[in-house]
Amino acid sequence: MSSVPHLDPRSVTIIIPQYNQPELTIQAIESLRLVDPIRWPILVADNGSSPESLRQLHGLGDPDTEVLALPRQGLTAAWNAAVSRSRTANLVFLNNDTLSRGPWVAELLAPVSQGLVGMAGVERRREAHLTPAIDLLSGWCFAVCRETFYAVHGFDEALSLYFSDTDFQLRVREQGAGSSRAAWVAIPGLPVLHLSHRTAHRLPDQRACWNADHARFQARWQKRR
Repeated sequence: MSSVPHLDPRSVTIIIPQYNQPELTIQAIESLRLVDPIRWPILVADNGSSPESLRQLHGLGDPDTEVLALPRQGLTAAWNAAVSRSRTANLVFLNNDTLSRGPWVAELLAPVSQGLVGMAGVERRREAHLTPAIDLLSGWCFAVCRETFYAVHGFDEALSLYFSDTDFQLRVREQGAGSSRAAWVAIPGLPVLHLSHRTAHRLPDQRACWNADHARFQARWQKRR
């Protein structure tokens, strides 16, 4: 971490979406606070949870965490609303089913804040829903600067839950085509762990959402590639 340039925490917002899983969300926040001495501002984008869920989140008592209570409109809308609420130059999107085992935020943000890449993530993945398949960043933890976010008009809310980060990355790639700056970089080995789909897979309408979003995504991108 000594080689990572200093980054003012006031220039960063960590956005964590959640819906009726306050224990998981609180665990994600507390695990980061335990291992990182920098008090990065966190904005929890609550997607229409119950009053009891919101009560538990407010009971966290973390002065550097804000809870944004939103109507239930889908994960993608919650992401966009959280970005609109924040005012920072740099954004980190983090799933609530994650655990931090050491400091990682500054290292993830370094290439983004220095203008070297459009986005940075903790790992790459193979997007097999495109032909041909391509490498992109995993959507459970990634960083982007506000300028890049608005240059591609944010997340597309026509994709309510699935493929919205994939669609976003493809638009970042298009927007940066011909530039000497890389669209994205993966920084493997950062000490943050994904607990593997403990959020969306519990939703009662999960399969219907996946089917609808997949159809929209395929219709858009298979024609453009």
